[in-house]
Amino acid sequence: MELSKRIRRPRWTDARLLIGAMLVILAVVGTYLLVTSANSTTRVWASARALVPGEVLEPADLTVAEVNLADLGKKYLSADSELPENTSVRGVVAAGELLAASAVAPLSELEGRVVAIDVAGSVPSVVDSGSLVDVWAQPEQNGLDDDGTPPEQIVDSAPVAHINRDVGSFGAGDGARIEVFVGSVDLPGVLAALDGRSVLSVVGAPSVPADDGDQ
Repeated sequence: MELSKRIRRPRWTDARLLIGAMLVILAVVGTYLLVTSANSTTRVWASARALVPGEVLEPADLTVAEVNLADLGKKYLSADSELPENTSVRGVVAAGELLAASAVAPLSELEGRVVAIDVAGSVPSVVDSGSLVDVWAQPEQNGLDDDGTPPEQIVDSAPVAHINRDVGSFGAGDGARIEVFVGSVDLPGVLAALDGRSVLSVVGAPSVPADDGDQ
């Protein structure tokens, strides 16, 4: 038998060649989709400063960040959508942090309000907008016969919205005015302490890391 008759030319209809071609095509398409997905980003909102519950969100409070689509899903608030009116955040959002959709809520749904507290004396340097503080109340002394009632903690881990350290009767450093978000449960106690018969003070509270899994 001649050599040319013994060697069979491969045909495109051969199943093995078809499977091989399909695998090559799938590999090329998969690589293209992977590269395209890796290079695709979308615009989402991020905080331009520390955001605190009780404050109405304004466009100036936010900045636009580019996020990889593979890591996005519907987790974060799209910057291509208008910011809802009369909305705030449910918890403290640090400056530069992406704004999770679940972190935004209508102001009317928040269980608490922002309260201004005048504090006598200096405030620790660690206390700033976005930090947490414990609020204490000390009943004013009525004279030498006062029983010396010890101070009482009336708020635990309240987020600080704003702080002005130049408040006082005798010049800068004599006191401070702090705006904090107080939950509905603690609000009556704070308002009672603000009646003028108590001296209020604040101390820095440990910050609790945000759990991204809940957002």
